[in-house]
Amino acid sequence: MPRLVVGDALRASARSLPDKIAFIFKDRRITYADFEERVNRLANGLLAKGYQPGDHIAIMGFNCIEYFEILFAIGKAGMVAVPISFRFVGPEIIHIVNHSDSRALIYETQFKDIISNVRDDFEKVGEGDTIAFGGQGRSDDTVYEDLLADSSPEDPEIRIDETSTWYIGYTSGTTGRPKGAMRSHRANILLVMNTGHFTPDTVNLMIMPIFHSNSIWFGLGGVFNGATTYIYPSGGFDPREILEIIQREKITFSSMVPTMYSLILMVEDKERYDISSLNTILCSSAPLMTQTKKMILDFFKNVELHEGYGATETGGVTGLHPKDMYRKIRSCGKAAPFCRIRILDADGNDCKAGEVGELFAITTGMFEGYYNQPDVNAKAFRGEYVSVGDMAMMDEEGFYYIVDRKHDMIISGGENVYPTEVDDVLAQHPKVQQAAVIGVPDEKWGEAVKAVVVPVSGVNITEEEIIAYTKEHLAAYKCPKSVDFWESLPLNPMGKILKRKIRDKYWEGRDVKI
Repeated sequence: MPRLVVGDALRASARSLPDKIAFIFKDRRITYADFEERVNRLANGLLAKGYQPGDHIAIMGFNCIEYFEILFAIGKAGMVAVPISFRFVGPEIIHIVNHSDSRALIYETQFKDIISNVRDDFEKVGEGDTIAFGGQGRSDDTVYEDLLADSSPEDPEIRIDETSTWYIGYTSGTTGRPKGAMRSHRANILLVMNTGHFTPDTVNLMIMPIFHSNSIWFGLGGVFNGATTYIYPSGGFDPREILEIIQREKITFSSMVPTMYSLILMVEDKERYDISSLNTILCSSAPLMTQTKKMILDFFKNVELHEGYGATETGGVTGLHPKDMYRKIRSCGKAAPFCRIRILDADGNDCKAGEVGELFAITTGMFEGYYNQPDVNAKAFRGEYVSVGDMAMMDEEGFYYIVDRKHDMIISGGENVYPTEVDDVLAQHPKVQQAAVIGVPDEKWGEAVKAVVVPVSGVNITEEEIIAYTKEHLAAYKCPKSVDFWESLPLNPMGKILKRKIRDKYWEGRDVKI
């Protein structure tokens, strides 16, 4: 029986298309044969260092070819990858490394200073357990390229159970702390098999950070189908450069968040670029505003626009196909292939068409639960069905609509921000009496993080002071972009802040309310 494991997907493409370009990054291009050789060398190097199948290996780096080498090498060695957001600061990195029980950390040397500052707080990453790539690391690091050079290029031939975990994707949760969604080899392979977007002729422009499940899936999808993936560098988004890449590299597919499309549409002379190679684009990770969707369809002529709903935990849940874009403009589509969806009310009863409830789903790309968090798993699952806390409704034709977020999640530029985590930081400021963090509409980011603050009586405090304070404790994307000062916040009889009433002030008159 064939096994649905990521190593076999790479092995197949390297055998059938050895000279095909697998990945492009800046001026570097690597064939499938050369990519697999480097993956094998790293896998063997990790095993030679004493790590065993099942061990957890953390990764922190910007977008690059090495990131995918690491992911596939960990997969071939039967180990478990733990990607860490490059936006995280010290306490967040410590939490992920320790909570995931990571035995080693492979990191890009641009993060040398921050890793040096937190290194002593790692519980299971001991001396000699850090591997650095991309430059000069710490004195006690293993040098990535030296490890590859000293290791065998032969396939490690590790027998891997397809239900074993390939990576743990940390995503914001109901406690405000990121929680680790365990995703198996089988779940990820089935997910990319069912997307239908890739063929060997596909040239995929990957823009989102590789630590996101979205990029991991489309990188795997490219390898599974023998396609070529162009990796866009981290740290910014230049819409004119994106158009130039599409024209130069003859890009056929790309997945972007609404913010990225909005920035491209703002380029004044965008029509001068030849984007005729594009045949499919996907919008995901955040709601697409009606006006933006219309502008996308107008500019990207003869291109199929797909929109969908999903999560790290579930993979794709729904898909809205091009023929329904105008007819069901606010919908996120129908259930994906082999996916079962239930909309449940507060009592666990199935909602009728047109009624809003919490969305639960079973998909082929389902995760295996949250790592080391049985209480969170108990709350997330109803039998085999799982929810990530989104409220939705279904119409009479079976199209789904995401109408709210049960747990107040903010999605800003495709990044998940859980307000409670920011609330907790603000509550520690000596000049803050009360604070409520919400998402407000933003033309560029979809949602922007806003703090509504009640200052301690008689003190002076500024917006700049609040924002600077949060940046000391949180990744920049989680920090408020703006601060409003109120005399008081609306409370319920139990004294809980009514965030819905606060949000209503900022979302009044919008065609979608998050």
